[in-house]
Amino acid sequence: MQTFIKIDNYSINIRGSTGALIVGKPGSGKSVLVSYLLLKLMSLGAFPLIADTKRSDFYSLKKILKKVNGVQANNRVCATPNQVARMLRTLNKLMNDRYVNHTEYWGWDWVDYNLRPIVVVFDEFSATLSEADKATANEIINYLKQIIFKARQMGGIYVLLASQRLTADVLERNISSEFSTRIGMQNLDRVSLGLAFPGCNLGEVPIVENSPGHGLIYNDRFNTMIPQPFIAPDMSRVSIPKVFENLEKKNKVNNFEKESYWPWN
Repeated sequence: MQTFIKIDNYSINIRGSTGALIVGKPGSGKSVLVSYLLLKLMSLGAFPLIADTKRSDFYSLKKILKKVNGVQANNRVCATPNQVARMLRTLNKLMNDRYVNHTEYWGWDWVDYNLRPIVVVFDEFSATLSEADKATANEIINYLKQIIFKARQMGGIYVLLASQRLTADVLERNISSEFSTRIGMQNLDRVSLGLAFPGCNLGEVPIVENSPGHGLIYNDRFNTMIPQPFIAPDMSRVSIPKVFENLEKKNKVNNFEKESYWPWN
Protein backbone atom coordinates (compact mmCIF):
# COMPACT_ATOMS: atom_id res chain seq x y z
CA MET A 1 0.00 0.00 0.00
CA GLN A 2 1.35 3.43 -0.94
CA THR A 3 1.26 5.88 1.99
CA PHE A 4 3.41 8.82 0.84
CA ILE A 5 2.25 12.12 -0.65
CA LYS A 6 4.39 15.08 -1.70
CA ILE A 7 4.03 18.76 -0.85
CA ASP A 8 6.58 20.80 -2.77
CA ASN A 9 9.88 19.00 -2.00
CA TYR A 10 8.63 17.32 1.18
CA SER A 11 7.43 13.71 1.40
CA ILE A 12 4.67 13.17 3.95
CA ASN A 13 3.86 9.67 5.18
CA ILE A 14 0.22 9.28 6.20
CA ARG A 15 1.07 6.01 7.97
CA GLY A 16 1.27 6.69 11.70
CA SER A 17 -0.04 10.21 11.08
CA THR A 18 -3.13 12.02 12.32
CA GLY A 19 -3.57 14.59 9.59
CA ALA A 20 -2.70 18.10 8.49
CA LEU A 21 -3.66 21.37 10.15
CA ILE A 22 -3.78 24.23 7.63
CA VAL A 23 -4.14 27.83 8.78
CA GLY A 24 -4.43 30.88 6.57
CA LYS A 25 -6.50 33.96 5.88
CA PRO A 26 -8.91 34.10 2.91
CA GLY A 27 -7.03 34.24 -0.38
CA SER A 28 -3.87 32.67 1.02
CA GLY A 29 -4.28 29.45 -0.97
CA LYS A 30 -5.50 27.39 1.97
CA SER A 31 -8.50 25.80 0.23
CA VAL A 32 -6.47 25.10 -2.92
CA LEU A 33 -3.89 23.23 -0.85
CA VAL A 34 -6.63 21.25 0.92
CA SER A 35 -8.05 20.33 -2.50
CA TYR A 36 -4.62 19.13 -3.64
CA LEU A 37 -4.16 17.01 -0.51
CA LEU A 38 -7.65 15.56 -0.82
CA LEU A 39 -7.01 14.43 -4.41
CA LYS A 40 -3.55 13.06 -3.57
CA LEU A 41 -5.00 11.02 -0.72
CA MET A 42 -7.83 9.77 -2.91
CA SER A 43 -5.20 8.69 -5.46
CA LEU A 44 -3.92 6.36 -2.71
CA GLY A 45 -7.45 4.96 -2.36
CA ALA A 46 -8.63 7.09 0.55
CA PHE A 47 -12.38 7.30 1.22
CA PRO A 48 -13.43 10.99 1.43
CA LEU A 49 -15.71 12.56 4.06
CA ILE A 50 -16.39 16.31 3.97
CA ALA A 51 -17.54 18.88 6.53
CA ASP A 52 -18.25 22.27 4.94
CA THR A 53 -20.79 24.26 6.93
CA LYS A 54 -20.12 27.31 4.73
CA ARG A 55 -21.66 25.24 1.90
CA SER A 56 -19.00 26.40 -0.55
CA ASP A 57 -16.72 24.51 -2.94
CA PHE A 58 -16.24 21.36 -0.88
CA TYR A 59 -19.96 21.09 -0.20
CA SER A 60 -20.58 21.09 -3.96
CA LEU A 61 -18.74 17.77 -4.18
CA LYS A 62 -21.87 16.19 -2.72
CA LYS A 63 -23.43 16.33 -6.19
CA ILE A 64 -20.58 14.25 -7.57
CA LEU A 65 -20.76 11.71 -4.76
CA LYS A 66 -24.51 11.33 -5.30
CA LYS A 67 -23.97 10.98 -9.05
CA VAL A 68 -21.49 8.14 -8.49
CA ASN A 69 -23.05 6.48 -5.44
CA GLY A 70 -26.71 7.54 -5.28
CA VAL A 71 -28.38 8.43 -1.98
CA GLN A 72 -25.66 6.55 -0.11
CA ALA A 73 -23.54 9.69 -0.46
CA ASN A 74 -25.89 11.89 1.59
CA ASN A 75 -24.13 11.24 4.90
CA ARG A 76 -20.62 11.78 3.49
CA VAL A 77 -20.92 15.57 3.07
CA CYS A 78 -22.02 17.67 6.05
CA ALA A 79 -23.56 21.14 5.87
CA THR A 80 -24.61 21.70 9.50
CA PRO A 81 -22.86 21.26 12.86
CA ASN A 82 -25.33 18.52 13.81
CA GLN A 83 -24.44 16.61 10.64
CA VAL A 84 -20.73 17.06 11.42
CA ALA A 85 -21.23 15.68 14.93
CA ARG A 86 -23.13 12.68 13.54
CA MET A 87 -20.41 11.97 10.97
CA LEU A 88 -17.68 12.11 13.61
CA ARG A 89 -19.73 9.81 15.86
CA THR A 90 -19.95 7.29 13.01
CA LEU A 91 -16.24 7.67 12.29
CA ASN A 92 -15.34 7.05 15.94
CA LYS A 93 -17.41 3.87 15.95
CA LEU A 94 -15.62 2.66 12.83
CA MET A 95 -12.25 3.40 14.43
CA ASN A 96 -13.19 1.48 17.58
CA ASP A 97 -14.54 -1.42 15.49
CA ARG A 98 -11.22 -1.58 13.68
CA TYR A 99 -9.37 -1.88 16.98
CA VAL A 100 -11.75 -4.58 18.26
CA ASN A 101 -11.74 -6.66 15.06
CA HIS A 102 -8.01 -6.58 14.29
CA THR A 103 -6.07 -7.97 17.24
CA GLU A 104 -4.46 -11.01 15.64
CA TYR A 105 -0.93 -9.66 15.35
CA TRP A 106 0.95 -7.65 17.95
CA GLY A 107 2.05 -4.24 16.68
CA TRP A 108 0.26 -4.37 13.34
CA ASP A 109 -1.43 -1.21 12.08
CA TRP A 110 -4.10 -0.38 9.50
CA VAL A 111 -1.57 -0.67 6.68
CA ASP A 112 -0.53 -4.18 7.75
CA TYR A 113 -4.19 -5.20 7.84
CA ASN A 114 -4.78 -3.53 4.42
CA LEU A 115 -7.62 -1.34 5.74
CA ARG A 116 -8.85 1.46 3.55
CA PRO A 117 -7.60 4.91 4.60
CA ILE A 118 -10.16 7.64 5.22
CA VAL A 119 -9.63 11.36 4.59
CA VAL A 120 -11.81 13.87 6.46
CA VAL A 121 -11.93 17.46 5.16
CA PHE A 122 -12.91 20.22 7.60
CA ASP A 123 -13.27 23.45 5.66
CA GLU A 124 -13.19 26.44 8.05
CA PHE A 125 -13.38 24.56 11.33
CA SER A 126 -13.79 27.80 13.29
CA ALA A 127 -16.92 28.66 11.27
CA THR A 128 -18.44 25.27 12.13
CA LEU A 129 -17.89 25.81 15.84
CA SER A 130 -19.23 29.37 15.74
CA GLU A 131 -22.46 28.14 14.11
CA ALA A 132 -22.94 25.27 16.57
CA ASP A 133 -24.69 25.50 19.92
CA LYS A 134 -22.51 24.78 22.94
CA ALA A 135 -23.50 21.13 23.32
CA THR A 136 -22.93 20.35 19.63
CA ALA A 137 -19.62 22.23 19.56
CA ASN A 138 -18.42 20.23 22.57
CA GLU A 139 -19.53 17.01 20.90
CA ILE A 140 -17.60 17.86 17.72
CA ILE A 141 -14.45 18.73 19.68
CA ASN A 142 -14.66 15.59 21.85
CA TYR A 143 -15.08 13.28 18.85
CA LEU A 144 -12.26 15.06 17.03
CA LYS A 145 -10.01 14.59 20.08
CA GLN A 146 -10.66 10.84 20.08
CA ILE A 147 -9.80 10.58 16.39
CA ILE A 148 -6.64 12.68 16.70
CA PHE A 149 -5.41 10.83 19.78
CA LYS A 150 -6.34 7.27 18.75
CA ALA A 151 -6.29 6.95 14.96
CA ARG A 152 -2.53 6.68 14.38
CA GLN A 153 -2.27 2.91 14.70
CA MET A 154 -5.55 1.39 13.63
CA GLY A 155 -7.91 4.18 12.58
CA GLY A 156 -6.35 4.91 9.22
CA ILE A 157 -8.05 8.31 9.43
CA TYR A 158 -6.29 11.39 8.04
CA VAL A 159 -7.87 14.73 8.98
CA LEU A 160 -7.41 17.84 6.83
CA LEU A 161 -8.48 20.66 9.13
CA ALA A 162 -8.47 24.17 7.67
CA SER A 163 -9.14 27.36 9.61
CA GLN A 164 -8.69 31.08 8.98
CA ARG A 165 -7.20 31.77 12.37
CA LEU A 166 -6.21 29.64 15.34
CA THR A 167 -6.98 30.55 18.92
CA ALA A 168 -7.21 28.39 22.02
CA ASP A 169 -11.01 28.78 21.82
CA VAL A 170 -11.03 27.23 18.34
CA LEU A 171 -8.53 24.42 18.95
CA GLU A 172 -6.77 23.57 22.18
CA ARG A 173 -2.99 23.48 22.03
CA ASN A 174 -2.91 19.80 23.03
CA ILE A 175 -5.06 18.99 19.96
CA SER A 176 -3.27 21.22 17.45
CA SER A 177 0.12 19.86 18.54
CA GLU A 178 -1.03 16.29 17.77
CA PHE A 179 -1.43 16.98 14.05
CA SER A 180 1.47 15.24 12.31
CA THR A 181 1.69 17.98 9.66
CA ARG A 182 1.05 21.65 10.37
CA ILE A 183 0.95 24.34 7.72
CA GLY A 184 0.68 28.12 7.87
CA MET A 185 -0.18 29.94 4.65
CA GLN A 186 1.51 33.31 4.06
CA ASN A 187 2.43 35.27 7.20
CA LEU A 188 0.34 34.36 10.25
CA ASP A 189 -0.27 36.43 13.37
CA ARG A 190 1.78 35.40 16.42
CA VAL A 191 -1.14 33.69 18.19
CA SER A 192 -1.84 31.44 15.20
CA LEU A 193 1.88 30.80 14.73
CA GLY A 194 2.23 29.74 18.35
CA LEU A 195 -0.67 27.30 18.11
CA ALA A 196 0.29 25.95 14.69
CA PHE A 197 3.94 25.44 15.60
CA PRO A 198 4.07 24.85 19.38
CA GLY A 199 7.49 24.34 20.88
CA CYS A 200 9.12 26.50 18.21
CA ASN A 201 10.87 29.75 19.04
CA LEU A 202 8.81 32.21 16.99
CA GLY A 203 11.92 34.34 16.50
CA GLU A 204 13.38 31.50 14.41
CA VAL A 205 10.36 31.13 12.12
CA PRO A 206 11.36 32.03 8.54
CA ILE A 207 9.66 34.92 6.78
CA VAL A 208 7.84 33.76 3.66
CA GLU A 209 6.63 35.67 0.64
CA ASN A 210 3.19 37.09 1.39
CA SER A 211 1.67 35.67 -1.80
CA PRO A 212 -1.03 33.01 -2.32
CA GLY A 213 0.40 29.50 -2.14
CA HIS A 214 3.47 30.43 -0.10
CA GLY A 215 3.73 29.23 3.46
CA LEU A 216 5.47 27.25 6.18
CA ILE A 217 5.27 23.49 6.74
CA TYR A 218 6.23 21.29 9.69
CA ASN A 219 6.04 17.51 9.96
CA ASP A 220 6.82 15.47 13.04
CA ARG A 221 9.34 13.46 11.01
CA PHE A 222 11.40 16.55 10.18
CA ASN A 223 14.73 16.69 12.03
CA THR A 224 13.98 20.22 13.22
CA MET A 225 11.26 21.95 15.22
CA ILE A 226 11.39 24.96 12.89
CA PRO A 227 8.76 25.01 10.11
CA GLN A 228 10.18 25.16 6.60
CA PRO A 229 9.19 27.43 3.66
CA PHE A 230 7.29 25.79 0.83
CA ILE A 231 5.17 26.67 -2.20
CA ALA A 232 1.88 24.85 -2.71
CA PRO A 233 1.26 23.13 -6.07
CA ASP A 234 -0.37 25.21 -8.80
CA MET A 235 -3.90 23.81 -9.29
CA SER A 236 -5.12 26.51 -11.69
CA ARG A 237 -5.24 24.12 -14.65
CA VAL A 238 -6.73 21.21 -12.73
CA SER A 239 -10.46 20.54 -12.85
CA ILE A 240 -10.80 19.52 -9.22
CA PRO A 241 -14.43 18.29 -9.52
CA LYS A 242 -13.57 16.16 -12.57
CA VAL A 243 -10.51 14.58 -10.96
CA PHE A 244 -12.51 14.01 -7.78
CA GLU A 245 -15.24 12.23 -9.78
CA ASN A 246 -12.74 10.06 -11.67
CA LEU A 247 -11.00 9.01 -8.46
CA GLU A 248 -14.30 8.25 -6.72
CA LYS A 249 -15.34 6.01 -9.63
CA LYS A 250 -11.94 4.31 -9.74
CA ASN A 251 -11.89 3.62 -6.00
CA LYS A 252 -15.31 1.96 -5.93
CA VAL A 253 -13.49 -1.21 -6.95
CA ASN A 254 -10.48 -1.77 -4.71
CA ASN A 255 -8.40 -4.45 -3.01
CA PHE A 256 -8.72 -3.21 0.56
CA GLU A 257 -9.90 -5.58 3.29
CA LYS A 258 -13.70 -5.87 3.35
CA GLU A 259 -15.04 -4.70 6.71
CA SER A 260 -18.45 -6.07 7.75
CA TYR A 261 -18.95 -3.11 10.11
CA TRP A 262 -18.23 -0.49 7.40
CA PRO A 263 -20.98 2.16 7.88
CA TRP A 264 -21.14 3.69 4.36
CA ASN A 265 -22.82 1.15 2.11
